[in-house]
Amino acid sequence: MTKKKNIYISHSLSTLSVFILILIWQLYSIKINNSIIMPQPFDVLETLWELLISLKTYSIILATFKRLFITIGISTLLGLSLGLISGMHYQLEAFLKPIVVSLRTLPVISIIVIVLILYGNVFSLYIITFLLLFPIIYQAELDGVKHIDPLLISVLKLECNRCSPRGIRMVYLPLSLPFLRTGIIQSAGLGIKILVVAEYISQAKVSIGREIYLGRINLEYNLVFAWSIILIIVVLLVEHLVEKYLITTYKN
Repeated sequence: MTKKKNIYISHSLSTLSVFILILIWQLYSIKINNSIIMPQPFDVLETLWELLISLKTYSIILATFKRLFITIGISTLLGLSLGLISGMHYQLEAFLKPIVVSLRTLPVISIIVIVLILYGNVFSLYIITFLLLFPIIYQAELDGVKHIDPLLISVLKLECNRCSPRGIRMVYLPLSLPFLRTGIIQSAGLGIKILVVAEYISQAKVSIGREIYLGRINLEYNLVFAWSIILIIVVLLVEHLVEKYLITTYKN
């Protein structure tokens, strides 16, 4: 009963927060009194509805999120593998540390511009997103391995080689999964922001970033707001589905 009550209170507070944000938006748009610069919520909702009933909108969303899922998949595969090995072998961790630190500290815009110059508009979207997501997933898996109880590792050494497939499958992967789950969920939200910025700068065809760019240059800021709302909704949905899937996997 208490759990249901807490869920109800949580949802109520979240709904209240959304209404407060809309109210602030409405008051600010009235103060600005310029629909081009700051469209009112009702106008944006009308534009949002027009987008939602258009099939073109869904093809654009699918194109952007296909790029995101491919990049997250590659980042997870490499981040999980290298993070796992680095957690068991400090030599690889020491070797990768300067690379990972550099990727985490470089400004996003610097990475985007450099990669666009080197690789053009087609492959750069995948490379940019990968370079910024890989360190997150790698570090999450590395931290997960390092937080495994040393006594359990000692027992594993007695039972079998700690680097054996059985040891990795039965000990390392299950115990590091909560850390990896957090890293992947963070990557889903951060990845779409990075990807849309890269699409915006590179003018990638059939992309959310390009639609936002077209809305800006055509002074249709209601389109910019509407696409932003779509992004928020889809990212929340993706993060929820990823979290549910990883929790189910962890329990099994």
